[in-house]
Amino acid sequence: MTTHQCRICLEYGFTKSIFNTEKEEMFSTKIMRLAKVHIYPGDGLLTKICMKCISKLKICLEFIHLCEVSDLKLRASVKLDQKSSNIAEYSSKDVLDCKNKVDSIVLKLEFDKNVCPDIRVESKAILNKKRIRTRNLKNESNINKKIEKQQCFTCGKVMSSKFRLKTHIRTHTGEKPFSCPHCKKDFSLAQNLKVHLRTHTGEKPLHCTVCGESFAQSAGLAAHKRKHTGQTPYRCVLCPRSFRTIGHLQYHIRRHTGEKNFECDTCGRAFITRSDLKQHILTHTGDRPHVCSICGMRLTRASHLKRHVQHMHNGVKPFKCTDCNATFTNKMEFDNHFEQHTERREISGSKKD
Repeated sequence: MTTHQCRICLEYGFTKSIFNTEKEEMFSTKIMRLAKVHIYPGDGLLTKICMKCISKLKICLEFIHLCEVSDLKLRASVKLDQKSSNIAEYSSKDVLDCKNKVDSIVLKLEFDKNVCPDIRVESKAILNKKRIRTRNLKNESNINKKIEKQQCFTCGKVMSSKFRLKTHIRTHTGEKPFSCPHCKKDFSLAQNLKVHLRTHTGEKPLHCTVCGESFAQSAGLAAHKRKHTGQTPYRCVLCPRSFRTIGHLQYHIRRHTGEKNFECDTCGRAFITRSDLKQHILTHTGDRPHVCSICGMRLTRASHLKRHVQHMHNGVKPFKCTDCNATFTNKMEFDNHFEQHTERREISGSKKD
């Protein structure tokens, strides 16, 4: 931790990145749940939060949790009494209202027989106004009930349906009822599990309209399309570089800050991302989980498998010599070949001298 200006209190002190994760949620996400502010990487504002503000944030979240737990306990304890009292109140009140309505209708009928037409018209208009007012109050009550049912009591967000509210609440409770049968990874939504299963089945239903490359997830396709368009919307606030995805930007920012939050339990070495740590752990276990379906060769990384298939089985040779148009499957062969050209040029130049 070093001394920086805090984004929340604007004071200088010992800080952490506001995008650090604590209990599987970033500080920035927790703050946005409590306050009407937006905190995103690359927004050009301060990226640190001081230890005092982290402590205050923790107290706020604990207070909210206390309120929710106490509310649930109280509602559960008075639920039966409230139901019975509501029924009794409803019965007595509505019977009286019903009786008054019947009496008013009878009086109106008697009144209509004896008074002039103009007065009858006026009394009818008053009754119509009352009916409209009653209908509006009922509609307003129904809307309020609908909002109450679909509003999250943790963050206040209003959802468009009961189903969406139910799935949204899981982001607060951490409930993940859908499990992958292959790797036991859990998900809060069935759709997320369905997309995840493609990593095991190899299914890639999404295709790039420019080059035809296939993808398992829409996010991967969207990031890939930026290769063709050249878009790099995620800009680093510490240097002029920009990136195609927010993940690449976050990785790059950690290179600036030196943050390495993922530590190996075996050797103690720390890494910038969880993915880097997973790849490192393979050096201890010796696992090679990625298998070539053509020759059976096992490799440690998916990128290595992809390169292996392209070079060894598909005959792809992406490295081309500009001097003689020779092509090569990997950069090492290309570099060796290019050095030969360089040596020949140097020898021919020395002979001319």
